[in-house]
Amino acid sequence: MKHIKNNITKIAIIFIALLTSCEYEDVNKDPSRPGGDNVPLVAIVPAMQTQTHRNIGAVLGRYSGIITQQWQGVDAQQLQYTSYVIGENDTDNPWDFGLYTGSMRDAADIIERATATEAPNTRGLAKIYMAINLGIATNVWGDVPYSEAFKGEENLTPKYDDQEELYGVLQTLLSEAIDDLNAEDPAGIQGDLIGGSNAQWISAAHSLKARFYIQQTSVNSNAAQLALDELDMAVSSNSEQLDFKWENTQNGGHPLALFGFQRPNTMIIGDYFADLMMGDPRMDLYMVAADGGNFLYFQANNPNLFWSKLDSPSPVISYSETKFIEAEALERTGGDGTMALKEAVKANMSYLGVSASEIDAYLATLPETNVQTIIVEKYKAMYGQSPLQVWNDFRRTGFPNLTPNPDGENGNDPSGIIPRRLLYPISERLSNPEEYQAAIDAQGGHLLDDDIWVFPSN
Repeated sequence: MKHIKNNITKIAIIFIALLTSCEYEDVNKDPSRPGGDNVPLVAIVPAMQTQTHRNIGAVLGRYSGIITQQWQGVDAQQLQYTSYVIGENDTDNPWDFGLYTGSMRDAADIIERATATEAPNTRGLAKIYMAINLGIATNVWGDVPYSEAFKGEENLTPKYDDQEELYGVLQTLLSEAIDDLNAEDPAGIQGDLIGGSNAQWISAAHSLKARFYIQQTSVNSNAAQLALDELDMAVSSNSEQLDFKWENTQNGGHPLALFGFQRPNTMIIGDYFADLMMGDPRMDLYMVAADGGNFLYFQANNPNLFWSKLDSPSPVISYSETKFIEAEALERTGGDGTMALKEAVKANMSYLGVSASEIDAYLATLPETNVQTIIVEKYKAMYGQSPLQVWNDFRRTGFPNLTPNPDGENGNDPSGIIPRRLLYPISERLSNPEEYQAAIDAQGGHLLDDDIWVFPSN
C-alpha cells in the first residue's frame, strides 16, 4: 500500500496547505490558486487528487450511504436526507465546486498541459482521475456534460452527453491512460501524492475498467465477460492497492472524520446496517455503541474506527472491490465465484486488521455463493471506502433487500421508493436551461424515483 511521498516537491506541499477543512468552499475559484500558462504539472496534480478523494468520501458519499442505510440522519439536514428530501440546492456544491470547476477541470487542464509538454505518464494519471470523476457524475445524474464541459468562455452552456456514450468514454479514457503510463517518459508521473508506480496505476486502471463494465450488467449482456477480461491485469493484492492518505489534522483530514467533528450528532450508523453487522468481526472497526441502542460511525480520538479517523485512507479502487467484481462476473458467466468471494472478504478484513483466526471463522459461515450473497458481502466490505459504489450495486441488483423509509414520499420522490438518482443542481437550471431541459426530456424525468440508463428498475 502506497502513502504520501516524503519527498513531494515543495510547491505541491504549499498548494495542499491552502486547502481548507471545508468540503468545497471556494478553493476552486480562489485567485491564489495556480493558474496561467506556465504553471507546472506538479502544482495541479495534488489539487486534482485531493478534490477527487474528497468527492468520493464527502457529500455525495454521505447521500449514498444514507440512501443505502449504512448511515441515518438524526438531526439537521441528514434527517431530511434519510427521508429522501434531497433537492436541487443540495447538489450544487458537489456538481460545481467538487466536479466541474474542481477535480474534472483540473484533470482536463493537466491533460492539455501534459500533451503540450510531452508528459504522457502524468497525462495518463489525469485520465484515470477524469474517469473516476466522470464516473461519479454519470452514476449520480445520468446524462451529464463532458464533451463540451471544459471549453471555458468558448462554451458556457455545454450539452449533456448521453450516459450510454459516456460509458464508452470511460473505457476510452482508461485505455488511453494505460497507453500513456506505458509510454517512455523521463519525467515520470509528476506531483502524485500517492506515489504509485506506473505499474500500480496501470493495474488500478484495469480494475476501474472492470468496475465500469460490471455496472452495465442490466443493459449489456456482455458486461460480466468484459469485466473478467480486465481482471488478469487488475489490482492483485492489498499491497498493490493505491491509497490516498489524508492529513491527521482538522484542516485536511478524511471527509468522514471531518464531518464528525464539524457536524456532530447529526448522522449515526443506520439500524439496518448495525443489525446486519452483528457478530461480524469488522463491526467494532466500523461503529461504536452509544446510549439508546444506537451506534456511532465517529468518535473523536477512537483509534479503532477505521474509516472515520482524520488520517484514514481513501483507496483509488481496492483489491477487495476488484475481487468482488471477479466473483460476480464469474457467477454471471456460468463460473463459480466462491474462491473470489472468499478472497474479497479476506482481503477486506486483512486490510482492516482483522485477525487470521477471525477471518477463517467468518469465511466458514458464508452461505452458498450467488449474486445476492456477493453483493451483500460487498455491501459490508465497501462501507466507508466508497459509498457510491454501494448505491450503484443496489440500484443495479436490488441487493441488499432494503425497505424504503416509510416517510420517504415527497415532491421529489412521489413514489417514496429508495432514490434512483439525484436532481440536477439549481445552478444548471438557471445558467444552462436549454441543455438542462433537453437532458431531462431525453431521460424521461428528473425526480429521485426516475431511473437512469445504466440502472433500470429491476
